[in-house]
Amino acid sequence: MNTFNFNSDIESLISRLKQLEAESSIWKENTLMLQRSLDELKRDFMDREELQQVQTMQQTILQLSAQVADLQESLSQLSVGDNGFIYPVNHQIINQEEDLDDDEMVSHLLDLMEEDPEEDEEIEENIQVISEAEKEFKAERMLFLLDRIYSVEEVEETDVLNSF
Repeated sequence: MNTFNFNSDIESLISRLKQLEAESSIWKENTLMLQRSLDELKRDFMDREELQQVQTMQQTILQLSAQVADLQESLSQLSVGDNGFIYPVNHQIINQEEDLDDDEMVSHLLDLMEEDPEEDEEIEENIQVISEAEKEFKAERMLFLLDRIYSVEEVEETDVLNSF
């Protein structure tokens, strides 16, 4: 009987071992399948369109931040005189109390061009802007005067017609 129990115990152990091996094999297969799924999800997550958009936005923000820093540095090197002109901080402002006429303004701009040749283009643009603004003002003034002349002539014609 002892041998029977022993054989039956061994058979039950062998059966249990086979069952455990089968379960272990199933666990391994499931674990591999889950690992593949997880790897695929990770890859999809890292390759998603939103991540690329965020990275692009981060690069754009860095570029804009650098441009803002450059602009702030440039602006910190400028000062506004009492006459409304913008000057470099290290430039001595002359004639602050008196208004500059056109000749003095051009002369002053030419002096600035001689002092700092790197700013020639900017100064030329300023002169062109001033010239264009003066032309626009003159044109608007002429239109205003023509309008006034026509309105006075209309009133005179109406008065003459009404007198008859």
